[in-house]
Amino acid sequence: MSNIFDEENLYPYQGVIKEHFKDHYDSVFIALLPFFQFDRKEADKANLKKAKLLSPEDVLIDLLKNLPEANREIYSYDDDRYPTDEDIFREGKAILWDNIVKGSGLAGYAELNTALLTSINVLNRKFTRPDLMDKLNNYTDSESIYHPTEGVFGMLSKMAIYKALKLLGKNQIMITDEFYENTSTVDLDKTTEYEFCDHITFNDFYLYSVDKEILFTIEWDSFFFLIATDHKKMDQLIASNLFEGFSCNDKTEHFWGGICLS
Repeated sequence: MSNIFDEENLYPYQGVIKEHFKDHYDSVFIALLPFFQFDRKEADKANLKKAKLLSPEDVLIDLLKNLPEANREIYSYDDDRYPTDEDIFREGKAILWDNIVKGSGLAGYAELNTALLTSINVLNRKFTRPDLMDKLNNYTDSESIYHPTEGVFGMLSKMAIYKALKLLGKNQIMITDEFYENTSTVDLDKTTEYEFCDHITFNDFYLYSVDKEILFTIEWDSFFFLIATDHKKMDQLIASNLFEGFSCNDKTEHFWGGICLS
C-alpha cells in the first residue's frame, strides 16, 4: 500500500488517475479552470491572456539574439494589465468551457484543451493545433472573455474550493507548494473567503483537509486540476455545481485529451 502523502506524490503525472489514488480515494474529478468575463468590454485583446508571445525584439538578451529563428518563441507572464485577483474576486463572472465550446465551434473539452495548450506552446509539435487556437481566440476576443492561466488555482477556482470545503465541513486545511518545501495550515472558521484565496500563491499545488479526506491538486502546464475524495463527498460536490468538469473512469489518464507535451 502506497502513501502518496508520505511519498510526496500527490499528482498522477503518469498512468491511470484513479489507480494512483486507489489507496486513499475512490473518486476523482477533473475540474476545469474557468474562463471569466467582466461586465465591461476589453479594448486591448492581448490582455485577455496571461501568457503573451513576445517577439525577439521585445527581449533584450544577447543569448536570444543568437538563437535560430525557429526557436524564438518566448512567452511572458508579466502582463500587468491582466486583471488582479481582487478584481476577479469582486467582479469576475465565470464562463463555462461548455459555453466556450459552443460559441467557438470547437468539438468539445478535448479540442478546447488542445487549443489552450497550443496557445502556451507546450505541446509536442505533431499535436499542435493552431487552427483550434484561432477558433478559440476569435471567439474569446469578440466576447472579451479572459483565458484561465495554466498551472495555478485561479481566483474563481479558489473561491469554489473554499465553498466546497465549507460545504463538506472541512475547516482545517493544509496548503503545500509544488516542491513540498513549505506547508501552511489555514482555519476556515477564522478566515474569510478572500483571505483564504489570497493565502494560496501561484506555486501552491496541493490543498487538502487535515484529515486528508479531500485533496485538490494541480500541475504546472494544465488548465484543470483534480479533486480526489470518497464517492459520497464527490456526489455532494457534483450536486453543488461548484466545478465544471467530469469524473475519471477506470481508464482516464492525465493526458485525457489524447495529446502529449513537448
